[in-house]
Amino acid sequence: MARYQLGQVNADGSPATTDRGKAVRPTLCLLMCEALGGDLEAALPAAAGLELLHNFTLVHDDVMDDDETRRHRPTVWVVWGRAQAIDAGDLLHVLATLSVLRSGGSSASAMLAKDATEVVTQGCRLVTEGQHLDIAFETAPKVAVADYLDMIARKSAALLAVAFELGAIFAGNDPATRDACRAYGRELGIVFQIRDDVLGIWGDPAVTGKPVGADIQKRKKTLPVIHALESSAGPDRARLRSMFSDDSRPPDVESTMEILERAGSRSFTEEQIRKHGNLASLALARLPVNAWGRRNLEAVATYIATRDR
Repeated sequence: MARYQLGQVNADGSPATTDRGKAVRPTLCLLMCEALGGDLEAALPAAAGLELLHNFTLVHDDVMDDDETRRHRPTVWVVWGRAQAIDAGDLLHVLATLSVLRSGGSSASAMLAKDATEVVTQGCRLVTEGQHLDIAFETAPKVAVADYLDMIARKSAALLAVAFELGAIFAGNDPATRDACRAYGRELGIVFQIRDDVLGIWGDPAVTGKPVGADIQKRKKTLPVIHALESSAGPDRARLRSMFSDDSRPPDVESTMEILERAGSRSFTEEQIRKHGNLASLALARLPVNAWGRRNLEAVATYIATRDR
């Protein structure tokens, strides 16, 4: 089941040619490590562990969210049931920890592996807290913008922060550099999720493969909706609240988008992307990375803030 989740095999155990995911987090870990002049070979086990940890969160998320497909095929729980999927996710978590514990290389001290394991474990804690908040928000009568931003800083941004901090650990950097790496990853993770929120409502269907207002159809309380619920005039707020709480009928996508427009929610959401992108740039400016690394890290930030899918 774990190998199925990783895209290595099909459900019958035969070799798979399916999408194995983008491996974004391990790639960014190694990018930061190289940008800081670190030892890529020493960092590889930790980077691999980060990908295993990410897949652990996906398996459990699919169970909790009732998602039936991922990477264009049935999710683990659909194939083997919820109990087995939870067990497979737990296994991926254990394998992730073991991989990180083996990092550092033959010449590195045990302290490197210990530091890396603590960083990964703390990141996992934040993701778990964020998932709890996300589920709680589904039935909460009111969610503030600040609460939502706190939630995505945990659920969506924590593992990106871990990825960049791991790169600093295996470059032998000091606490100040590690702090800057963590801040850079956290702010980029927030930008990534907010950009997702924009695309989930206003994305181009020809590019995203999803209809306009896809997140509205699913009644997702993303940042634009939460902002509109906070700032709309009385009638608009009441109608929006009704559409996102009444499961007896599909939400009116066009009407909802008009309310979001009147509330200035798209402009507000895009301003949040710029705000957190600027915070990421400030964190990057504190990092003693080489010229090659700075160019690539700036390119990563630009892509995350402007991607169209």
